[in-house]
Amino acid sequence: MPNTTNGTKIVSSIYELNYVEQRNGERYKNFPLLVATIKNLIFPEYNYVIYTDKNSYEKFNLEYEFNFPNVEFKFKELNTSETCELIDKIRMEELSGGMNYDRIYCVNNYLEVVLNKLKFLIDESFDCENIFWVDAGLIGTSCHDGWRDYMAPLINSKNFIDKVVEKIEKHGFIHLKGNSIVMNYEMVARFNNLFGVELKVVPGCLFGGKSEKVRHILDGYLDIFTSYLQQHNQLISEQEVLTALTGIKKDDCYAFEFGDWLDLQKAFLDILDIYDETKYVREKCYV
Repeated sequence: MPNTTNGTKIVSSIYELNYVEQRNGERYKNFPLLVATIKNLIFPEYNYVIYTDKNSYEKFNLEYEFNFPNVEFKFKELNTSETCELIDKIRMEELSGGMNYDRIYCVNNYLEVVLNKLKFLIDESFDCENIFWVDAGLIGTSCHDGWRDYMAPLINSKNFIDKVVEKIEKHGFIHLKGNSIVMNYEMVARFNNLFGVELKVVPGCLFGGKSEKVRHILDGYLDIFTSYLQQHNQLISEQEVLTALTGIKKDDCYAFEFGDWLDLQKAFLDILDIYDETKYVREKCYV
């Protein structure tokens, strides 16, 4: 991979994930959407690492789709983590009890993929100055319908990536945070008791920072996951894990805040320095 002048690395992953018994559809998210989202964010000034497995790589011609000199593929096969056996046991127990549509239970290997986001950032952080994760579902399923088409060209731009790096340089470590996402009250109480943090969802679509800050903040991510699993015999996703990590080390993090999931565009507008409190309405974009 060629060296760039800004020392920034952008990491993502593309995996084909199938629902158990095809619950909620054949695949989690639309595969062309995953590919298109990442392709739209590739610019020659930055280095990119995309994790995948051999099956996804070959089946969907990813070598052809990402024929760029600054994109490196790394292969991580699924079902290889030490926690997989325990995760699968809990998943099968939960699914046997009825129609559970939570993706952490009914999408094969989903948890290993999303937890690997944190592992991949740590692993990739030793040869760059800044590093951050960009999710393949960045805005496609979360921004309000009234904003989605408006936001796409703003997000799919070098200016957006430049702004993310600018915010990392300013704050050290950045993430998004949803303040009004409805959470199960029992989980909220459990997080407070276990980790001493208020459960406000931190999305896994965009987070990262200075390399040493990334290692400092994300270190121990598996301890958070396994602590909750062992205490309550339930699974959590990378969103809850990030909530705990960034809550415990909140003085080292900066959050771009929004309300519920349909308000996600507010955080992106803030990153782009075009959020205007006097004009912003969640249901209607301003031009």
